[in-house]
Amino acid sequence: MQKIIIIGAGPVGLLLAHYLLSRRDYQVEIYERRLDPRLAEQSNQRTFPIALQSRGLNAIDQILGLKVALAKKGVWSQGVLIYSKQGQPRRINRKMPSLLIDRNQLNLVLLEHLLEKHSRDLVKVKFDCSCVDINLESQEAILQSNNGERFTTKYDRLVGADGVGSQVREVLSARSDIQCQYDFIPDVYKSLHVPRIAPDQTVELAGNCLHTSTLGKGIRLVMAPQPDDWLHGTLIFSPDNNPLENCTTDEAVLAYFQENIPFIKPMMRLEDAAVLRQRPVSKIMTVKCDRMHVCDRILLVGDAVHAVSPSIGQGCNASLQDVQVFAQCLDRYEDKWEEALPAFTAKRLSDVHALRELSDYTFPRSKPMMLEFIFRLTVGKKLRPWFPLLTNPLPMELIMESELPYSEVLKQSQGWINRVKESMQN
Repeated sequence: MQKIIIIGAGPVGLLLAHYLLSRRDYQVEIYERRLDPRLAEQSNQRTFPIALQSRGLNAIDQILGLKVALAKKGVWSQGVLIYSKQGQPRRINRKMPSLLIDRNQLNLVLLEHLLEKHSRDLVKVKFDCSCVDINLESQEAILQSNNGERFTTKYDRLVGADGVGSQVREVLSARSDIQCQYDFIPDVYKSLHVPRIAPDQTVELAGNCLHTSTLGKGIRLVMAPQPDDWLHGTLIFSPDNNPLENCTTDEAVLAYFQENIPFIKPMMRLEDAAVLRQRPVSKIMTVKCDRMHVCDRILLVGDAVHAVSPSIGQGCNASLQDVQVFAQCLDRYEDKWEEALPAFTAKRLSDVHALRELSDYTFPRSKPMMLEFIFRLTVGKKLRPWFPLLTNPLPMELIMESELPYSEVLKQSQGWINRVKESMQN
């Protein structure tokens, strides 16, 4: 029985543990720098929403009972409502529903399901513990508890699933075992939480759709409904155009939303504006690596190896799909990691590199292209049966309404991607 150490107890690390333990040939130890989510107060559970689509859901569905358990903590979304200052919102229906779920709830279900299903002889999860170094020659991970205590544990195989700030990746990169590129996306954001139903009960926003609004000058709002009748989302803007920068009071923040984003006006309370004003502005780093494994013993998955912009909602979906693709490689090579690891890199790398391109350039920034984008998503879909050559699907449609590999989506939508790139340069 092989001992697998997984660094990172986020969604991808926990799902990989599910897959490995279902093969009955592995003992798994998971180490996570964050605190145990089971010990957090419920009031502190809200983080940010994740939209699980077909790629992520297919990976989850391979573990018996997991999808059903997650559905109880999320909301099925049938489409998107796009709001403007005036008029009725435009609705874009999706053929494939998405499961909207808070990231902490996703993690909690994966963790509890894992520990309920497998004995402590086979799986151990230790929180409040970081990986500080790896000795590849002796096959040892050096770990440190947040109280400063260091200890060493041996492994047969090691997995870096520790997110965009991956220590595993940094160790490998410092040794020149892997080449990585780091960037920050041009946007920043603030998280926002408001009730889905107005406090006076006069207005109720749809509980089965994403709610979005584009304000111009690169400012966008995306809100996702959650089971507790809240909307979780983000206000996205460029670093040099923070719409709340001059809002020095909670009342000023509330007034900004009431004037510029009318659909939120009945929902947003002064206390919601106060929380938003105090939230820091967050940046998002992207990661692009030249491989997803090192030698025959170390695997990198998820944001640790391909963190992308969240603009098209595929970061978590792609990470979960990594697990399914790697399991297919283990099937093919009968759990011989020395063959499965290079096969995984060969099969997966082109898709995750294509995803970065799609994430950066699917959404236009110029006003004319944004108008074309909305027109093609709404009217264009209706015209497509009669004018297929004139109304080719946008990359967003191919991502949301098909299970094409990301590399094939990029190939089919390269014309649009090139136009967005050009508009951004101009």
